[in-house]
Amino acid sequence: MKPARIVLATLGILFVAQGSIQLFHPKLLTDVVGISADSVTGRIELQVIYGGLHLAFGALCLWGAAKEQNTRPVLTMMLLVSLGAALPRVILALFHQDYSAYSMAAISLEVLCVLLLFWLLRRTRPPMTT
Repeated sequence: MKPARIVLATLGILFVAQGSIQLFHPKLLTDVVGISADSVTGRIELQVIYGGLHLAFGALCLWGAAKEQNTRPVLTMMLLVSLGAALPRVILALFHQDYSAYSMAAISLEVLCVLLLFWLLRRTRPPMTT
């Protein structure tokens, strides 16, 4: 299996695991990160964003890993998703001077994902068309 597909499969498994945990056990967000909601609507929102959306990212990554013709489009989509998380997080952490262990770990992981996905996208050739 090619490196890009291995990375997508790994990301897919991690996103599905994280999304499942956060969808069905949202109290972990409060316990580990300190994120909480005081209303049912707020709790649903946290479950949708941290659970459902991460499950969808995982499914997308697994789809990209499963078929070679899907690899480049999924790498591109996940690069945009990762940039959409990393860039605001870095800017907001600097703006609010939030250098907590959680924020630094999240920034490190997201920036690493951006760099890895960009590198993989650059070295993955588009599939041959007939």
